[in-house]
Amino acid sequence: MTLIDELFSIEREAAKTSPVHSMDSRIKLIFCLCGLFAAVFMPYAVSPGELISWKQTAGLAAVFLLFIALYFLSGASWKYYLMRLCLIVPFGIFIIILQPFFFNPYYDSYHIIFTVFGVSAYWESLVFALSLFVKLVISISFIILLSATTTSQEMLNGAARMHVPRIVVTVFSLTIRYLYVFAQMFQKIMLSFSCRGFSHWGHGLPLKYRLHVIGEGAGTLFVRSLDQGEKTYTAMCCRGYSEDSAVYVSPKRINGFEWVFLVCIAGYLVLFPVLIYMML
Repeated sequence: MTLIDELFSIEREAAKTSPVHSMDSRIKLIFCLCGLFAAVFMPYAVSPGELISWKQTAGLAAVFLLFIALYFLSGASWKYYLMRLCLIVPFGIFIIILQPFFFNPYYDSYHIIFTVFGVSAYWESLVFALSLFVKLVISISFIILLSATTTSQEMLNGAARMHVPRIVVTVFSLTIRYLYVFAQMFQKIMLSFSCRGFSHWGHGLPLKYRLHVIGEGAGTLFVRSLDQGEKTYTAMCCRGYSEDSAVYVSPKRINGFEWVFLVCIAGYLVLFPVLIYMML
């Protein structure tokens, strides 16, 4: 399965039905952002003589347990979650792997793990790096939860109802729509390659020839997407589109159950970590 196929699988996953799927997109946007911010801004507090910040560990565990409960309630695939997590985590891990080699201001003393070419890694900084990794995983998890339960169009509608600037909603709306148009063009080109027996991994063909064909395909994709964009923009102008145009979003009320759910989730994310820090 290619990344383009994965793009369509995201929408298929978001189109399922569950108590979380059926909620207003504004509610899901808010509680996912609350979960993300709760993980990111969880303070790192270490008592004298401690190696691990048990307060932060307990607080992050409480936030992650909430994610597990919501994801289980949504009925989304755990395979989908793990695949997305493994795909996104490497983009943020490069900063984390450098942390063990620097002094950390939260500790007064340091213990060396190993030294290579005069560069030392420290246990205390390694523990801090692991806490950053956990924060990264939890933040990504809430983003995956949002994408697994809310379609792209629902997210845009929710953003518009939350009075996000009109130009932002319009730009993202066009970007998302043409991302799928681009993906469909790519699939057609790959299908034409397959019908002609061509494979970019084909061991029976010279590497130079394969690179030449792939280059032509990439050029064709660029030209077709550019041509499609010009045609679409012309059609939009013919229908009266201008810089003052806006995408119409019908008004929608948030029911009482959704308000109660949001208040409970927000209260849990704020009060539970605070209680942990006060008690430990």
